[in-house]
Amino acid sequence: MLNRKAPNALYSLLFVCSFLIVSPLLASEWLPLITGRLADNWTTKGAWILQDNGVIHLPERDYKHWKNYENYLVLKDIGVTNFEFDFDWHTDQNSGLYFHIPDLSQLQDRHHKEVQLYENSLWSKPEFGDHTAGGIIPGHAPTKNVSKPAKHWNHMHIRCVDNQITVSINDEVVNQANLNEGAAGKRSSHGGFAFQDHGHAVWIKNIRIKILDEGT
Repeated sequence: MLNRKAPNALYSLLFVCSFLIVSPLLASEWLPLITGRLADNWTTKGAWILQDNGVIHLPERDYKHWKNYENYLVLKDIGVTNFEFDFDWHTDQNSGLYFHIPDLSQLQDRHHKEVQLYENSLWSKPEFGDHTAGGIIPGHAPTKNVSKPAKHWNHMHIRCVDNQITVSINDEVVNQANLNEGAAGKRSSHGGFAFQDHGHAVWIKNIRIKILDEGT
């Protein structure tokens, strides 16, 4: 007599096995970070607003410095070592993406690292430094300028695995660095994210993250 239950059991087993194989990949899918309301994914005491067109905007402020940490745009509930981070941006002058922040409530401790957002047309020195667009703070200047003219959108892509980071602007690699070395090597290699409020106007859209940590 043919046992019809055996094939069904086999199919069930294959389904479970395939799910176990595939499911870890689900954690590394792109996760959008602009949804519904700004407070869904971000926290701030500053003037950041989510506009109807899906753009997060920080109007120009009276101050022009980076020490108003409570006004930063801080990503909630995500701390990682390995990641990809992707977004479009432009700024009147200066902002940045902080990453590997070990304690989101203690930004002033400066244990994080930063990818710089800067309007390069305002840079006055003969050589680019780590504070120009695509620079990695501390200590890693970009190799070239591929930023678009002022008021135009730029695309930023960041990939960091085992503290080996690659930064691309407008689909061109502008910076590659080993963050285990130099001044960056003394800073945290795990933690969260925040966009800097430097007092200059900033526009950001299409923010997303891909978490590359194993076991997540």
